[in-house]
Amino acid sequence: YVGLTLALVLADEGYMVTGVDTDENRVSLLSAGTSYIHEVGLQELLREQANKNFKATTVMPDADVFIISVGTPIDIDEQGSKTPSFRYLELAIDSIAQHLKPGNLVVLRSTVPVGTCRDYVKKQLELKTGYTCGLDFHLSFAPERTAEGKAIKELRMLPQIIGGFNKDSLEATAAIFREITPVIVKVNSMEEAEMAKLI
Repeated sequence: YVGLTLALVLADEGYMVTGVDTDENRVSLLSAGTSYIHEVGLQELLREQANKNFKATTVMPDADVFIISVGTPIDIDEQGSKTPSFRYLELAIDSIAQHLKPGNLVVLRSTVPVGTCRDYVKKQLELKTGYTCGLDFHLSFAPERTAEGKAIKELRMLPQIIGGFNKDSLEATAAIFREITPVIVKVNSMEEAEMAKLI
């Protein structure tokens, strides 16, 4: 639900936002202006923005900015070892790779192990597109840090931490969040931002 909150807040600020979900029922509900989750103020925001600045679809569109906010559930093997699953992240990367163009920005917001942005997202996007991160496209980590029931309020009040692959990636991401968040905390790397999320 956190991805939906950000999508609607950005739409409320005038951005044209497309929410992508593989669940057709959720997409139908959102297109009709009905939220499938309970979050203070979210239903009203959706009603105002549905099919105006916000639309929902199951098909990844062309875009300038791709924001990934997917679950990373924990898998437990027969020995009891726990590892985060990237199955949803992989699906998102596959879809984005088909539409990524030079100059685009990719922002990861999901909870992931430190190093995921650089060692997994960057490498997968480069492998699937033939592009070079920092040259052909931008990449950053900007963690979601909101509590259920307060997501919209906290998104607009809490400082936003951003770690970019390079300075251009950092500044491109900051330019977006500056529209909705009063304080931007720029850290030195994507790994620092990932660690801040985990802590």
